[in-house]
Amino acid sequence: MKLPHLALALALAIPVLGTGCIEPAPLGDQAAEVIGGDLTPEGEFPTVGALMYQVGPGQTSAGCTGTLIAPDVVLTAAHCLDPQIIGVAQPSAFSLAHDTNATPTPQVTIARTVSHPQFDLGGAGGGLAQINDIGLVFLAEPITAVAPTKLPTPDQATALAIDTDLAIVGYGQIEETNQLVGVKYDALTSIRELNASELRVSMGGADPQNCHGDSGGPALTALGGEPRVVGVVSRSFQSNACDNGGIDTRVDAYLDWIHANVPVGIPCGSGLAEACPDAPDDGGCCSTGAAPAGSSIGLGLLATVALRRRRRRRDATSS
Repeated sequence: MKLPHLALALALAIPVLGTGCIEPAPLGDQAAEVIGGDLTPEGEFPTVGALMYQVGPGQTSAGCTGTLIAPDVVLTAAHCLDPQIIGVAQPSAFSLAHDTNATPTPQVTIARTVSHPQFDLGGAGGGLAQINDIGLVFLAEPITAVAPTKLPTPDQATALAIDTDLAIVGYGQIEETNQLVGVKYDALTSIRELNASELRVSMGGADPQNCHGDSGGPALTALGGEPRVVGVVSRSFQSNACDNGGIDTRVDAYLDWIHANVPVGIPCGSGLAEACPDAPDDGGCCSTGAAPAGSSIGLGLLATVALRRRRRRRDATSS
């Protein structure tokens, strides 16, 4: 699984922060193999889509990933929206298409974007820090065909710990020698380290991990009886290559900021929103007027990802 590398845009030379520090590479700036990913079957992870960047007159290309958290709001990384990082290529549309290279590709126009005001990639260092790499994309019209993915509640977020299973999803290159981007891939991995604002996702090696181009994509885990987005892909961990895991921004650390910017549209039981009136004690969902939440992104989906991975390992061993 490897997400788009926008050669035209997502490149940034981050200053080394003192002797012995390693430049952390934003996971959206180079071509490199994404380790351990599988092609996402049609219909799975239906709220995860691609940010489409204007690369020429009438031309767009997948550049980052995002997750629909309200009918007209997409959660992504701040560095996917920062002109100092992405240059003149700005995200102009959002697509939930499984393959954004198909013609025509269904897209919804982006009305505006908001990055966290204290986003500072230069303060990253090599490991976990707090650089506020989180952003929001507001669509010109709502998407009602699928129910938004929910955010963790503060209580649910206390369950996040080392070895918590995560599903990671995104668009991008699948091989270093293959420049094709824009197709949805996923993998199953886990939390390896965490602090109050960030997660280390994967350890690299045989452990599936995000790589360049996965920027803004979600880390999903089962909380309250359904998958919730707990991480947003930010950068690599103590490496310029995709060999040592990556760093995600913790969503629960920014619930106040998200809700302040999205006062309407976040589903009941999501983040700081009121609990659903018909919700069981475990935080189950209620109808949001769209497709039933969890109908195709329920707990069984995370199990399906794990099963596909086990089958792939078994086939590789027997071949």
